[in-house]
Amino acid sequence: MIKTDVSDSFLTLLINSILRICIVKDKLLVEFPDSIETKKLIIRKYEKGDGADVLALFDRNNNRTLLQERVDEAAGIITQDDAEIDCRKHTAEWEARERFVMGIWSKSSGRYIGQIWIEPKKWEVPSFELGYFLDIECHGKGLATEASEGALRFLFNELEAYRVEIITRDTNEKSWKLAERLGFEKEGHIRECGIQNGERWGLYHYGMLKREYLFRNEGHRT
Repeated sequence: MIKTDVSDSFLTLLINSILRICIVKDKLLVEFPDSIETKKLIIRKYEKGDGADVLALFDRNNNRTLLQERVDEAAGIITQDDAEIDCRKHTAEWEARERFVMGIWSKSSGRYIGQIWIEPKKWEVPSFELGYFLDIECHGKGLATEASEGALRFLFNELEAYRVEIITRDTNEKSWKLAERLGFEKEGHIRECGIQNGERWGLYHYGMLKREYLFRNEGHRT
């Protein structure tokens, strides 16, 4: 009886290990475009030399101060070398399929105006988390909506996502209103889970399933 239990346990561990290897292999073999084009924007994987554009964004329009509460890079990128290293890390993450971080450039001006990031949650689902930031001067122009809609097409059509999540602070009205405008369902509210400068904040959790995306954007269900 003891031998059977040990054998069963070993077999279970072996099967799980094989499944994990298969999942990783599938993930690394997935091929998809490294850029997204919308009416007004080019959204693409970072390339060598993009650090100068990234640093310029944080240095203008008080973006560093306004973004540092929710964007790690805002506080950590001080020099052009810092920015270039960050861009190259994102390129390496992309190749390893660990994270998909893309810069956003305006078609009309050629200026770098923000970033989209996609975090794989569970490849076996597959599910992902979506986030973004924009230059403050680009707020209120519909560009966040346009960039996010482009990212959703990439997620559901290229990465074949089944589920996409957005997690945002309940104090960030622009962010959660964007999630709702995109058609995400509010799935939960973790209340007062953080504090900053004496003010407490919580987190809204939003989700969208592929059939909901298709119904909203193509008028049919699968």
